[in-house]
Amino acid sequence: MGNENWLLRGTDGRGPAGAQYKTFSAEFDSERKAPTRLIDRVRDACQRLAGSGWREMMSCHGLDIQAENLAEELAKPLGVDRNTDGFEDFALEGVRGIEPGQPALSLLFHAFASPRVVSYRKDGQDVPLTDFPTQAEIEFIENYVFGVAPPSMEDLFVRTGGVHLAIVVFAVEYRPGIDTVHRKHADMCYSRCGIARVGTTGAEYLPKARGYLPFFGKDPNAIRVLPCRYAPYIAALMPGKKGSHGPMRFLEEDPKPVAASATRELDAGAPPAPPALQARSISDEKRNFWIPVHKLFDGQECVLGRSIAVRLSANHVNEKIRRAHLFFGANGHDAGWSEKDTSAPPFIFSDGIAAFSTDSDNGNWLLCPAPHNPMVQPAQYRGKPLTFRVPESTEGSAWTIYQSSLNLKLKASGARAAPEYLHVRHAIDRNGKETDLNQSKDLIEKITKGGYHARHYVDFAGDGWIDVECEELALEVPRRLPAYSIVSTPDFFPKVNQSDLMNWSDQSVPPVLLNILWPENPGKPEALSDQRYAANLELSGAGFDANDDTMTAIVGIFGSGQGQFARLHRSMPGRATTLPDGAAGVFAPGWDVSYDRTQESDPSDTGVGLSPGTTFLNTYGLGSPFVEDSKLCAALSSFWPAVAPDITRTFGPVTRYATATPLTDDVIGIDGSPPWDGIMGPVVDEAKKLVDYPSLAYGDYVEVALKDGFSMSVIGQTSKEEYVGRTIAMARVYAALQATSRNDKAKWSLLSFQRATDTDPDLQAALTVTGRSVNRSYLYRFVMFRHDGKVISNKVKFNRVLVPFVDPVLLFADPSIVLHQLPDKSWKVHELRR
Repeated sequence: MGNENWLLRGTDGRGPAGAQYKTFSAEFDSERKAPTRLIDRVRDACQRLAGSGWREMMSCHGLDIQAENLAEELAKPLGVDRNTDGFEDFALEGVRGIEPGQPALSLLFHAFASPRVVSYRKDGQDVPLTDFPTQAEIEFIENYVFGVAPPSMEDLFVRTGGVHLAIVVFAVEYRPGIDTVHRKHADMCYSRCGIARVGTTGAEYLPKARGYLPFFGKDPNAIRVLPCRYAPYIAALMPGKKGSHGPMRFLEEDPKPVAASATRELDAGAPPAPPALQARSISDEKRNFWIPVHKLFDGQECVLGRSIAVRLSANHVNEKIRRAHLFFGANGHDAGWSEKDTSAPPFIFSDGIAAFSTDSDNGNWLLCPAPHNPMVQPAQYRGKPLTFRVPESTEGSAWTIYQSSLNLKLKASGARAAPEYLHVRHAIDRNGKETDLNQSKDLIEKITKGGYHARHYVDFAGDGWIDVECEELALEVPRRLPAYSIVSTPDFFPKVNQSDLMNWSDQSVPPVLLNILWPENPGKPEALSDQRYAANLELSGAGFDANDDTMTAIVGIFGSGQGQFARLHRSMPGRATTLPDGAAGVFAPGWDVSYDRTQESDPSDTGVGLSPGTTFLNTYGLGSPFVEDSKLCAALSSFWPAVAPDITRTFGPVTRYATATPLTDDVIGIDGSPPWDGIMGPVVDEAKKLVDYPSLAYGDYVEVALKDGFSMSVIGQTSKEEYVGRTIAMARVYAALQATSRNDKAKWSLLSFQRATDTDPDLQAALTVTGRSVNRSYLYRFVMFRHDGKVISNKVKFNRVLVPFVDPVLLFADPSIVLHQLPDKSWKVHELRR
């Protein structure tokens, strides 16, 4: 981009990552003189690990990884012991160390790649493995699976039955059986969309987990970036097939139109806008998906009779500031900048977002976001702070004020062509003096009046594409399709996937509680993997197709899912996922991704039926910077049906939404612990019967980010079981209080929420009086109070508000029962059996 002073650099010592950075093979260090034959690479990996318990572990299955003729050893039939931890979900049809072309049926690959393989049995005892494979070593085994008996191009054409083939880039993961597409055994999972995540410090590979987490042990306020692995495959265009190659969470035909989408304007009393999201009138069996058939890698062992070279390039863009200025211009407001300027960094930029790793231990095609400390930084342009003139917010204008954010209104369809929210709370005058409007009593009035210049901030999220070249196959397979790459915000619940919440909602939640949990408006949570929309059609050079609506689906390899059910176990929480079932779906607009719509000739276009517009995913519709949007997503939790921090109780009853999945007292800081988001929760004044809350309008996540105030150390350890346990217990408490509608729930505030302990005298009294038993693993202590929505100004601290309370209600709840203390101190038992 050429302009080296367009922003304040991070303090980690790393320069910006180029948008077009390319890498070509796993042999980054020529001095190592790595062997060129795949079997030699496999042998080296086996030899390195043999003394760390791996030879003994594999010998339990009849495989000698130090055999003189390793290729012959890997090809022989084995007696696989599936009673051994980590091998229970190895495919029942797998009988060899390597099964050509089938990773899930290859015992050695399973052992290397599965996060469940961490120990072996010896003399009746579990013995931990003392070392684990690098990512490059896992890749060596994987390439050998596809290269030990390489197919010819003619083989691939015949094997796939004459369907259309292309070279396609996928984000990839090897997963335990419960998390695969077919859920029969451990297997590879693929998506044409990958999710990497930003952070303040570099990634750390966790060999035992075969993956990554965002925690940085030495500093609870440091957040590691999360990388995403990509790989090119020859893929076949095929209809969806349930129970086989998928996609995961197969979508059946739904003839009903999608209800009008909730929007955040609803909280201000405005009617919901019509959605640009299409009705599901087409099932996945009638959609086409690109299904991976054969992996491509460098050398002569990939395709029979060919020597090929595969090249991938990473291309990303962040254009949120540019989009905001285009929005202003289109709606008659001069924000201070126009074209030529708005086409330069940091209005739009590619440097410093993400690039492929050059560390040889990481193998090929690991996309790593560039760490930036802090994650959000003041924008500079031409050596000066970059600002914009804040417009006056008047009735009927294209913008309004939500809390203390400038809300750029959505299209009639619900789509967004610009960031939903802009940060406007740091004013800079013509002399360069900066004023923090958070220190002003009349904050909202100043923002509403506008006319001042507010500072822009940049974040380093964005979206783009991972392209592929393989000229040696250009004649037979000329079509090349990139992956959609999202470099997203941090995930504060890295051990909980969106699909976990969806599967639990579908299969486990009692029907009577469903509407309490997820009212029709907004509806049940959806993962990005369940969305059927095109990738960002505004990315110049990506070449995404408006008709290609299966980009975010998760699929299996060609021919997968045909075998029997192995024994399945719970998900492994030791690593974060980078596939779209770990990301939130699009919703007003979303946590990870937003959506826009191509040109709409009809202003009332709703996206239903025949219309010229096409809905597509993007990241420029999210807040600028992203934390501006994150705060409001978290503060309106029951409006926002997704796995995200629920800070509704931190700011009190200032919205028409209620707590859905409560954070514990220590996480929000009301027990004296550091709050996860740097904003201390409510304080109770028992004498005056008042709760002192921080004002939502004054809660500034941009300032938190600038001071590295976010902490993953406690909130990020939440497991899937803990998350759903809190969610259903909260719903049962509302049911016990006879607050089943959205409005009724919003009349109750959660004053205290903790894990119940055996030493709690109130719990002992409740159990003694009722004679009931409880699930102590997921038993919670709730203190609730009812309010009338009145908020009293705090005359001492203008950035806080006071809420009166009378007679708090104490309840203990687990997933199946609620023990409710009545006003006379007796106890009532609430159970729901339907």
